Amino acid sequence: MINLPTYLLLHLPPMKVRDLPDSVCPAFLDKMQEANLSSLPHRLPSRPALTQRALLCLAEEPDFSGLTVEDVSRLGLLLCELQPSQLLRMAPGILNFSLEQMASCQHIPLRHRAEMIQLVKQTFGDPSYWSAETMEALGPFLLLDDNATSALPNKPWMKDVLYSLTSGRQYTSKALRKKIFNLATSSSNATELTVELIEELGMNNVYWTRTQLAHMSDETFLTTLETLGAVSDYGADQLDALSTKAVEVLGPVSQMTESEVMQLGCITRGFSDADLEKLPFSLDALEEIDNCGWNVSQWEAVWKGVSEHENLTAQQLEAADMVALSQFICGLNSSEFRQLNVNAFKDAVGSMDGVQCSAKVAQQLKQLAVSAFGNPNTWTEAQVSELGNIIAGLNSTELASLDSVVFSFIGESCIPLIPHFAVLSVAQLEALGPDNAAMVTSKQRASLSDEQLAALERAVIGSPDQTERSVQSGTPSLNVEGVSALVKPFLLLLMGFLLL
Repeated sequence: MINLPTYLLLHLPPMKVRDLPDSVCPAFLDKMQEANLSSLPHRLPSRPALTQRALLCLAEEPDFSGLTVEDVSRLGLLLCELQPSQLLRMAPGILNFSLEQMASCQHIPLRHRAEMIQLVKQTFGDPSYWSAETMEALGPFLLLDDNATSALPNKPWMKDVLYSLTSGRQYTSKALRKKIFNLATSSSNATELTVELIEELGMNNVYWTRTQLAHMSDETFLTTLETLGAVSDYGADQLDALSTKAVEVLGPVSQMTESEVMQLGCITRGFSDADLEKLPFSLDALEEIDNCGWNVSQWEAVWKGVSEHENLTAQQLEAADMVALSQFICGLNSSEFRQLNVNAFKDAVGSMDGVQCSAKVAQQLKQLAVSAFGNPNTWTEAQVSELGNIIAGLNSTELASLDSVVFSFIGESCIPLIPHFAVLSVAQLEALGPDNAAMVTSKQRASLSDEQLAALERAVIGSPDQTERSVQSGTPSLNVEGVSALVKPFLLLLMGFLLL
């Protein structure tokens, strides 16, 4: 155990973790203190198994009252996995320390969050009366719950604390964004949009009303154009006000420059399809507006604008061009898809992250994938990982023909898009792995037989083989077959030793 790499320890089957003898506890805890759990799927059974074993190394369940600060520190990131009921068994001072440490956790299991927030309130009192220091220390818990976020008091210092808490966060909830907007506008007694306020709000400018946006001064609009254009989730009425303002200030779309179009960013989504075709879109500009929420007709219009401005045809598109197009490749028609260079597509597809076209266009992309990589029944783990959401374009026969070993390499975002879920075999469903199985929609579940549903549940729970595949699925480009060949013998050898 002392010489066992931490990476391999993290991927032991849950039963093997539970069976670890007490004699290895010191070495086990040392490794848990340094372990990086980011390689483990959130729903993997190894997480609770490792947590439970670490706790039993520190204290005999259910008595956690004797745990010390040093004991809790030895849990490392496993502290983030503790259940509220386990925390409640600790001495008051140790509970306080544990919660303060857990506030910095990057992930707390979803099933624990409601009780955890309640425990924080029970331990530290009503957040309405927290000081700025307490809010800074424990605020991340409240940000896990939209109701708790919305209920935060409008204290003078709250805005700055929330800005601090959101710094570096990968995801910011709508409730938190709205709270920051309300705090910023109420603290400045804003009756109109100012340059200072718009620049401060950034992406939170999405909460201005249509009337407020329409009454913005031309000077303010011009000065803050790039900031306003970066907001990706405006509503239709807001886009109408902003695009109208753009024409008033910059002139008709036929006279707008490439630089102005880049500054307008997501505001361009407010123009009609006919106007989109006239805009001087460059390939470079598309990266900035890729995730603005375009519809099918807009994809087509933007592609026409790009091809006209760049003097490009589908036949001329190179790999770098396809990557730059990203979602807007969905705007090509069936004739243009047939003109694409297969080798260029093969080089580009792994970098076309998250492309999600209509069902009709997905069929065209699938045909390209077949031309590039061969029939789906020959596709490898690495190829499936590169193809991303294009997998959803497979017909029922093609989907059923996929090797079960590739299913944990299908991207999580692709799973809800697969229309023919009922054709999957028991082996394919089991091979999805915990994270992918968790993405299956209720509609997809409804199409499954009892036997298939049981297989899906086994995927959620996980198995030694699925754990191994799930580990590899994060890095298919690093020669998946090689990783599998190296890791599997180590795991089998290790399990053999543990059984002695």
